[in-house]
Amino acid sequence: MELILGLILLLYGVSDLLFRFLGLGAYAHASRRTPKVALTFDDGPSERTEALLELLRRHGAKATFFLTGEKAIARPDLVEALRREGHQVEDHGEWHQAWKLLLPWLEWEHMRRNPGRYYRPPHGLHTPFTRLFARLLGKRIALWDLESKDWLDLPPEALAERLLYYLRPGSVVLLHDGPERTLRILELALPRMLALGYRPVTLDDLSPVLLTPRLALIRGMQGFEERYNQRHGVRRAGLGPFDLFRVERKPFPGPDLPGMPRGTPAMELHLESPRVMELTPWETIRQVRESLKKVAALVAEDPEVRLVYGYSYLAQGARLFGFRTAPLPPWPKLVATLSSAWFLWLYRGELPKGDRAWAELAYLSREELLRRFPPSTPASPPRAPGEGQTPPP
Repeated sequence: MELILGLILLLYGVSDLLFRFLGLGAYAHASRRTPKVALTFDDGPSERTEALLELLRRHGAKATFFLTGEKAIARPDLVEALRREGHQVEDHGEWHQAWKLLLPWLEWEHMRRNPGRYYRPPHGLHTPFTRLFARLLGKRIALWDLESKDWLDLPPEALAERLLYYLRPGSVVLLHDGPERTLRILELALPRMLALGYRPVTLDDLSPVLLTPRLALIRGMQGFEERYNQRHGVRRAGLGPFDLFRVERKPFPGPDLPGMPRGTPAMELHLESPRVMELTPWETIRQVRESLKKVAALVAEDPEVRLVYGYSYLAQGARLFGFRTAPLPPWPKLVATLSSAWFLWLYRGELPKGDRAWAELAYLSREELLRRFPPSTPASPPRAPGEGQTPPP
């Protein structure tokens, strides 16, 4: 009996790991090539639905609402209002009580009662039966790739900044219809989203993609990136959809360069790999050039910083933008090469070419960076990749 119970618990745990945490086989984001995003609201309708509708209407934004059956039956007027205003209505199940999902007959009833082409499990919870039931009912599992964390007792201002920091082209944003905090987060974030060039659309208009094992692994690793950013004070150089760099202020770790020994105040560049993963080489070159202007703006604000640098197998390619290169000592070279190869496979599904497999140091002095990429603030959001594109000179 203990063995059987242990196997059942293991099966439930593995199902939740694969299908909720990683999201394997679910729909959690769309193409990273265009700055469309989907705002999705769980748990409604509620006493704040009308206020959310007014806010979305004011900004010309469309959204997707995952409704709970019990609440939808109680407020059919709000369900009709959502549809009338052009928002998408989908299924969040009958109840929002996690324990009921652990019993297969109750989970089936929970998923069966309400219409919808997409189904989002409460809390994203998965049992060994969730995907089977969804297939039998003809429903797709809809998850997300960005949590608003609007259920946390944190200042809405901080949550709005976090949302804008991690928002990406194609993102599906998890929000909730009910908390007053959600409304305040959107009041702060939605106008800035639009100003940055994002366009909130329904889930159908976004056309989310099925998460393959590689895409599921990327989704599962997002939390590690956020923890690294918090621990090391990493900042984004610009919050636009295709601003491609994060910067980490730190003493230069070497190797020693002429006039710039170890310990020189510097900024390490981190490439925003998810924003590059579907861009063509020409599109990437154009966006890197624009993004380096944002890096230059941060450097200009910090008079102590003497250089920017990065370790990558792409170091030789950085020469196109004026970077210089230098070889790395054996151990840093091995670590940087392995990490570069890992991220290249993870985000592009490729492996380094034989003629440029080894990582090198790429660096640019403060003076050269500011000369080549004078900081500027565009008058309007940059064009999405592919719009009016011409090869760079």
